[in-house]
Amino acid sequence: MRFHSFEHLLNCPECGAKVSLQQDHFQCTNHSCNITYPIYYGVPVFISNKNEVFQQEDFNTPEAPAIFFGNSKNPVINFLRKLRPDVTLNYTSKINYAKIADRLRNIESPRILVIGGSIDGTGMSILKQQLPQQTIMVESDVAQGPNTNIIFDAHHIPFDANTFDLVIVQAVLEHVLDPFQCVKEIERVLNENGIVYAETPFMQQVHGGKYDFHRFTDLGHRRLFRNFEEIDRGLVAGPGSSLAWSLRYFFLSFAFNKTIDRIISYGSSFFVFWLKYFDYLLNHNKGACDGACGLYFIGVKKTGYVLPDHVLLQQYKGYRS
Repeated sequence: MRFHSFEHLLNCPECGAKVSLQQDHFQCTNHSCNITYPIYYGVPVFISNKNEVFQQEDFNTPEAPAIFFGNSKNPVINFLRKLRPDVTLNYTSKINYAKIADRLRNIESPRILVIGGSIDGTGMSILKQQLPQQTIMVESDVAQGPNTNIIFDAHHIPFDANTFDLVIVQAVLEHVLDPFQCVKEIERVLNENGIVYAETPFMQQVHGGKYDFHRFTDLGHRRLFRNFEEIDRGLVAGPGSSLAWSLRYFFLSFAFNKTIDRIISYGSSFFVFWLKYFDYLLNHNKGACDGACGLYFIGVKKTGYVLPDHVLLQQYKGYRS
């Protein structure tokens, strides 16, 4: 079981009461609620009975529903996936994670929550390598995965207020129904002076099928985190990556069935991936923000802080005003 380091921090996502660990499940201690949360394959499933998207039984299988593609049982397919070039240039995440690790150095036993952490995001290894041995890292998702040690819906995070020193939402907020509710929950579970790190796409086409809902401009992303003081924000990937995505999906629009879609998706990556390298040249230009492929935000929780909208508008970085 990979949750023993944080089981004492858990609560019921439906009523907020503490939960107790039983033999094969967690039990809400509120007798008027009394919901049970099963443990499947060593991973507790904290999905409320009122959840309209996910059901607890969805995860009672080693091949539970996942938003992102994992490894295939076919070694040939896995080999071909490794050959396929990524159309996104992301050199920013490694830099950001190094900065965040440096800010955590003064915390003896930091608590970290990763939302959407069934697999390591780009640059995550940099952070993990620099964390103190006493770190409590909770890697959550709505999918079974190599890192998943708890399953929950980010709209209702099953932890007490003021629990974590860092919350990471890397390539997640586009996949949730209500990103504002999720950010409100992130703020709730963060300690005072706790850090949030988010990466969210702007100019990207659908990449999560039916689990893909939102995109944010730079100012839209900043306003999403308006209750956090800004440490830094900027481009994860720039206009070159945006162009590569757009051309790839232009080719995909010719697909007339799923098989053709997969063939074009795979093959087109080899034709357009080189465009992402323009990001090395363009990302530092002021105008690149309006064509960014993805954006990041690093902020700190300060109780009572709210970024006024008139100040937000003054922070526009582009030339389109």
